[in-house]
Amino acid sequence: MSHEVGQDASVHPAPLRLLPFAELQVMERDGEIFRFGHACAVGYASIAGQLTAEDRASTLARLVTGSCAVGGASAIWVHAGGPAPQQVTLASPRGARPPRRQRSGVRYRSTAPPPEAVVLVGGVRVVRADLALLDLLHDPESSQASIDHAVRLLARDPVELLADYPSHRRPFVSLARDRATLARCANATAS
Repeated sequence: MSHEVGQDASVHPAPLRLLPFAELQVMERDGEIFRFGHACAVGYASIAGQLTAEDRASTLARLVTGSCAVGGASAIWVHAGGPAPQQVTLASPRGARPPRRQRSGVRYRSTAPPPEAVVLVGGVRVVRADLALLDLLHDPESSQASIDHAVRLLARDPVELLADYPSHRRPFVSLARDRATLARCANATAS
C-alpha cells in the first residue's frame, strides 16, 4: 500500500477525524497511522486498515461545492488509489465561475460533466473513472505519465475508450488520439 504524505492536516476520515491534530502527529510518528491525500486535503488512516475509495473521497469533501465534482487524475485516484496527484482537479459546469478565493493545489476545469457522468463516493461527487480518463486524454495540461498511470490503474484500453465515446465536439481530439496510442503502447510493453 502506498503511503503518500501531504503537508496540511485538515480532513480526516472517521474515526480519526475526531482526534486533535497534535495527537494525530504523535500517532503518525509512532507508526500507528499514516497521512494520505493531496497537499490541500489530507486524511489519516490506520496502518492496519485498507484505504477505500470512500476514505480517499472524504479528504476532498470540503473542496467539492455546488455542482462541482472531483475530476481528472483526482477522480482516478479516488476510484483506483495509487499515489495522489499533485493538484486536486475539480470539474465544474461550463460557464460556472471558480470561487473568488481559490485554494492553492486546486485546479478548476470547466468540463461540464453531465449528471450521469458523476457518481457519489462516500457522499462526494466524483466523475466516473472512464470519463475521468477521457478528460485526461483531452487535457493539454495533463502529462503522458499521468495518463499511462491511469491506464494501468484502471486496466482500460485508452484507444477503445476513445472509440466508445466519440469526441468530435471536444477540443484536442488529435492530441487525445495520440496520447491514447502512446498509453496503449507503454502499457503493452510494461505487461
